[in-house]
Formats: sequence, C-alpha cells, structure tokens
Amino acid sequence: MKKGKINKISISFNSKSYDALIAYLYLQGIKTFEENTSTVDIYIDPAAREEFLISFMKNFKGGDAELSVDEIEIKNWNEEWEKSIKPIFIEDKIIIYPSWKKSEISKYRNRIKVLIDPKMAFGTGHNETTRLVLKLMSRYLEAKDRYLFDYGCGTGILAIAGLKMGIGKAVANEIDDDSIENATENFSANRVTGRVKLYKCPIEGIKEKNFDVVCANIISSVIIDTLRQIKSRMKKNSKLFLSGILTEEKGKISNALRKNGFEILDIQTEAEWLGVYAKNRY
Repeated sequence: MKKGKINKISISFNSKSYDALIAYLYLQGIKTFEENTSTVDIYIDPAAREEFLISFMKNFKGGDAELSVDEIEIKNWNEEWEKSIKPIFIEDKIIIYPSWKKSEISKYRNRIKVLIDPKMAFGTGHNETTRLVLKLMSRYLEAKDRYLFDYGCGTGILAIAGLKMGIGKAVANEIDDDSIENATENFSANRVTGRVKLYKCPIEGIKEKNFDVVCANIISSVIIDTLRQIKSRMKKNSKLFLSGILTEEKGKISNALRKNGFEILDIQTEAEWLGVYAKNRY
C-alpha cells in the first residue's frame, strides 16, 4: 500500500440527523465509513477534501451536524495487525507462532513449534486458558502417553502440541463449522493430519475409548456436565488437562472431579483462570 497522508473527516450527529446523514453519504457514493457513538468517520484523499466539505455544507439538509478534519498517515492495517501477533513461549519447550513469524523462531532448534495463524476459531496461544493447558501438558506428558482426545478442539492446538510432544495418535471433536475448517487447516500446516481424527459432533458422538490423555479447554459448566462421559473414555490412571475455569470456580470443579474419581495433582493460575491436571484413579 502506498505511503502518504489521508484526511479523516468526523461528522457528528444526533438521533434526529443520523438517518439523513447516512442517506446523504450513500447518495454521494460513500459506502465505507466508521460509526462511533456520536460521529461517523470517513476517509478521503486530501485533494477531494475541499470539494466534499463545500458540497456537504451546501447540500446536507438533514439537521445539525458538525465536521472536524484530521490529517493522518496511511497505514497497511493488516500489516500493523500482523506485527502485533508475537510468538508465544511455553515452559521453554513449546513455541506457538503465526506463519509470518517462521524465520523469527527458526533459531530455536530444540523447541516444539506449533504453527497457528489466528482466525475465527478459539485457541491461538494468546489466551490464558490455552497457555495453562499447554504448560501442564509440557510438564506432565510422558513417553507412555500415546493416545489423546482433544475435547472441543477449537483450532486443534492442544492435539497438535500433544502429537508433537510424543503422542502417537489423537481424536478431536468440534461442533462449530469455522473451528472444524480452521482445525483441518492447522493439522495440515503442522503435518499431523494422518495422526488425528477430527469429528464434527458433541462428545456423545465419540466412540473411541481408552485414551491416555484428555485435554479440554472449554467452559467449566460443559466440563462438569460431561465429566462422566469424559471419564468413560479414559483408561485408569490416565491424565486429564483442563482449563476454561475461572479461579472463583475452583471449589466447584474440584468437587466435581473428586466425586467422579479424579485425583487433582496440580492447579495453575493465570489472570482469572485456572488450569487443572488430574488423574483418573478408578
């Protein structure tokens, strides 16, 4: 995108003038604008500024409206957004990075690298709950853990990380179309497609059992409501990694886990969120 200046014209409005203002802009061929609480902002070339202002003051009859003009730098906003997305480092073991940061993280030769481009699905590593599950997985996964279920997988990040940490094969499920599409892309980008089965269904549709590991980064009410179904798909002494749980819900989730035969072995916190590591004891 070319560099230079552009004019931002802010037009204030009230409830009486709003409809007339929007109609006027459309009639002028201006269909791209930003609506704020009491202003509409449009962006035009400086060379067209005077003509627009004169025309507006002469022809707009829709009521009270005031204009202010600012000159701002033209920016490539997608480029600015991409600059703001930084690689995420987990326990000196895992790096989650977007595709445009590949060269930046290439120097970390002994880290597990998970490629996730932020899109519509949840779970990019930039949220506390995903980081908590990954932190616990990086600490407690062992070589004997070979079969993983990523419950409500979102981007598929937990399944991908588990496979790259030594899990042999995985199952993942989702009910959201955007998440299914995004997870499929991420499995391919991370070259794990052949080792993971992805289902579009609730947990009731998962027939596979005897998982060594289950990870779930979903809201606590869903975890609690489906805990028996989670347990029924796990081996004895298998591992459960959870987040999506608020710190104030610690007692509730702890009671539910113990009632269903889980032993809580570690709880980590970040901001207002909990990450839980537990084992299925019977």
